[in-house]
Amino acid sequence: MDFVLTKIDKQLDNHRSLDQHLNELNRKVMELNGVREDTDSRINAELQPRKKLKREVQLWLENVERINGEVQNLNERIGESSTLRRGFHADDVLRRTREVEELIQQGKFQEGLVVDNPQWIGQVLSTRRLSGEGTKARMEEIWKCLMDDEVEKIGVWGMGGVGKTSIMKLINNQLLQEREKFDIVIWITASKISIAKLQKDIASQIKVTFCGDECETRKAGMLFETLSRKSRFVVILDDIWEPVSLEKVGIPEPSTGIKLVLTTRSLEVCQKMGCRAIKVEPLVTEEAWNLFSEKVGRDILNVTGVKPIAKKIAKRCGGLPLGVITVASSMKGIDNLFEWRNALKELTEHKERINGLEDVFQQLQLCFISCR
Repeated sequence: MDFVLTKIDKQLDNHRSLDQHLNELNRKVMELNGVREDTDSRINAELQPRKKLKREVQLWLENVERINGEVQNLNERIGESSTLRRGFHADDVLRRTREVEELIQQGKFQEGLVVDNPQWIGQVLSTRRLSGEGTKARMEEIWKCLMDDEVEKIGVWGMGGVGKTSIMKLINNQLLQEREKFDIVIWITASKISIAKLQKDIASQIKVTFCGDECETRKAGMLFETLSRKSRFVVILDDIWEPVSLEKVGIPEPSTGIKLVLTTRSLEVCQKMGCRAIKVEPLVTEEAWNLFSEKVGRDILNVTGVKPIAKKIAKRCGGLPLGVITVASSMKGIDNLFEWRNALKELTEHKERINGLEDVFQQLQLCFISCR
């Protein structure tokens, strides 16, 4: 009988103290989540290229996520318990409180959050901010494909100067920042280059040394052997003009954890290489004008007579960001109406004589500079 009374007294004590202990647990969880937010900020600052999170930090973050779920579940169970049964949760509350306190102490990480990542390979590329909602949407689509294990090859295609390379440079840099999916990002500018040059460029990035007397087949084998030992990498081939034999170069066929992305002006190249084709469209008229205005400077557009001519020039750029930026930058600071009229004339005449707008813009930039 005494034993039963003792148990009843304990349950009554547990019931009376439960709310106090539960409030303390929830307060500690809030403190822990504050530590996690501070840790996230430190991670953003410390997690640079060629670095990776310490394993203990990864485990701590996982445990913080787990304990949050368990405490939420415990709160729900206590809320659903009858008055008589609430006291049975007291030990569980105290146990969770001790665990949360331990995680708070562990979360100080005074020795830092990251270590060197010897497996990391990649190069941050200089690039520019994207313009146009359509362009940003294409970037999001490409990123989703990279994160989708069902998509192994991606072909980004569209007119020269439409922004394919700029999109992929941003994605290259984002992949290097978010290294949970891939350890290696290989960027190759492939414009009209040979198999031998492709092999040389890839070899330099993955630390494969050729003696100099190997044939292309042998070099392909060396690259294939090295890359096959890597399980998480992306190869980006920028500006492909014709289909490339991955076997001849030495690139393993993409599979789970291995991705190929190429940029090209040709849908046919995407199709022949078995890629998920994503087309990058030119800017719409309003987007092109906004970009032109930003690059040339609003003060110049306020000069009497300049704005109508500038709008015609922006429209002549065909919605190609490269063209808009090239021409607008060339006209920056020009307040002479004659020079603006001459620029419109030059752009019109060159477009009629030259195939390929990007070639027009390069020639016009030289012309604008030399004619001043």
